Amino acid sequence: MTRIKKTRTSGPLGTRHRPAEEARQDRTRAPETKKKGAGLKSGSRHSPSAEDKQKQSGKGSKDPRHGSKKPIALIVTEAEQKLMAQPKQFKPVVQLSKAKEPEMPPEQELALLENDEKLLELLDLVDKGEILTGKDAKYFNAKTARHAELVALLGLDQENEAEEDEDPLAKLERTDWRKEFLGE
Repeated sequence: MTRIKKTRTSGPLGTRHRPAEEARQDRTRAPETKKKGAGLKSGSRHSPSAEDKQKQSGKGSKDPRHGSKKPIALIVTEAEQKLMAQPKQFKPVVQLSKAKEPEMPPEQELALLENDEKLLELLDLVDKGEILTGKDAKYFNAKTARHAELVALLGLDQENEAEEDEDPLAKLERTDWRKEFLGE
């Protein structure tokens, strides 16, 4: 058996026979239509248009190059050298100030301090006998100092002192049991 070489094309081998009507349509000329313009006329870049001539006639000839026409001195004068030698002093335009926290009533600030989770954790550590260092110690000292100020400001420390002064045993000794129980 002989080998048949494979081809890449798989279409028809010849052109198809067209009907007479199709052949007649191809032979007739298509109606001519006006071409769309594909740009400006040739040479329009080099020859100025009528509008450009009208604009130039009023102002005179204008240089098409952009940029400043101010002459630049190529030699530095003595006055300019003196100015460059002096150090420039800049003054601040805006004054900076630290942001102030909005003031709260002391009662509200005291409530926030007493509910501060970080401070409560540090208090537990101090109660256990651990020593605080670094930022924790700074935070603890600042918050406890502020707490003491607020307590003194609100007058809550006087009540606590009165309660602390009363020793329960001293209170028992002072009570007269006969009067209480016997009604004397």
